[in-house]
Amino acid sequence: MNNPSRIRKLPNNAMGKDYVIGDLHGCFDLLTQLLDQVNFDTRCDRLFSVGDLIDRGPHSLRCLGLLNEPWFYAVQGNHELMMINFFMPYLVTGKLQTLDDISRTGFLEYGGDWVNEYFQADRECMSDAFNSGLAMALDMPIMLIVGTGASRFHVVHAELVTPDSRHSGQTVWLDCDIDRWVAGEEIATNTQDRFFWGRKLMRSTDHGPVQQGLSTTFCGHTVAKNPRQVLSHLCIDTGAFISLDAYDPESSDYGLTLFDVKNAHWLKATYGRTNVVVDTRVESR
Repeated sequence: MNNPSRIRKLPNNAMGKDYVIGDLHGCFDLLTQLLDQVNFDTRCDRLFSVGDLIDRGPHSLRCLGLLNEPWFYAVQGNHELMMINFFMPYLVTGKLQTLDDISRTGFLEYGGDWVNEYFQADRECMSDAFNSGLAMALDMPIMLIVGTGASRFHVVHAELVTPDSRHSGQTVWLDCDIDRWVAGEEIATNTQDRFFWGRKLMRSTDHGPVQQGLSTTFCGHTVAKNPRQVLSHLCIDTGAFISLDAYDPESSDYGLTLFDVKNAHWLKATYGRTNVVVDTRVESR
């Protein structure tokens, strides 16, 4: 996990538009609705994902299959990480006798039970389609750097929070820190853990919206009804899978959010409503 190549750089998009999508969690049909709404052009537009393509929603493998598309770029989320950890013995041996979570990774408990559909007990393995998706998940980066200068932005799953902010006085990592990682400096394990699991920023109330020295950093992982920004982190996990709950009167307030980077507005589709919400407001703290 300390390989700097897991941070990938992409150039500015001179031909089309860039969008960032929140945690998909298998909600492929909501994504399709949003892309249709913005007339997404696969020839020149790009879609970036903050990870958690899988689990909880109805179409996890279809969402994982997006990694095959040349216009789609995603960072690894904690749910992809849990899936990889769960299947690590299988990746080593190529054999799988049971889907019991012997190693107690938490994957099945937190929405991973969809993989049962692809388990072929008679062959003691997973289906070819699943194997393909698992292989692509292994190759997902942990961070994306897009563009340069004033148009630069990052994509990470959870947050870029320093582990010793109380003593160093620096709460988040800056562009210069990230550039050192790209150049080959080791990324500490406790720093990488926060890429996947951290929720410090989005649960805080005592930080401003912008951090000097850190380009806009799109993230997910921590659910709220609308996008919000803390110290240049713009969190767009608005609970797509929650809107599946038809018995919760507030479920339609959640949904899948698509952020238009250039125009700085967002769209949200939900299973509880037929219309797509378009807004420019981002909560700040």
